[in-house]
Amino acid sequence: MKKVVLIISILFSIGTAQAQDFGGKFLVKDSEFYNKPFVFSNRGETEKIIEFVKAYNTMDANKCATFIADKCVVIGFDGVKTTLTKEDWKNYFANYTSINWEILSIVPLRIKDTDPTSGVLVNSIETRVGKDGSVWKKELIELFAFDLDLKVSNINQYSQDIPKK
Repeated sequence: MKKVVLIISILFSIGTAQAQDFGGKFLVKDSEFYNKPFVFSNRGETEKIIEFVKAYNTMDANKCATFIADKCVVIGFDGVKTTLTKEDWKNYFANYTSINWEILSIVPLRIKDTDPTSGVLVNSIETRVGKDGSVWKKELIELFAFDLDLKVSNINQYSQDIPKK
């Protein structure tokens, strides 16, 4: 029995010694954060994204507005930069009969040894059905930047068409 406990202890310590709590690099050359690694963030960003998705899928504009900062810069998958305000949500869903935003993964990150502002990478599939019968469906990779108040202040979006089967 002592040998089993010893072996388990050794295996646990080896596994723990090999675990890393940071990785990657921030490589924007003119930034004060140049060459700093990333760490997982755990300020509740994952839960905020999940709540946001629920509100978005039910097309609850008022609830969606609570998740963003007063001004949220959005760079869409088409490269167009816009500023989304809480007021903009009132008409956001006007042209859709339904929306389904299916999250595949959520990864909250921040730069090590900095303030707790964070970014969350979200991989998803979104389907929007227009009132005119059109269907928009894409796989998305989005970076949501959370400010110190845990509000989304920036969104960068990348997309690809869903491969046909």
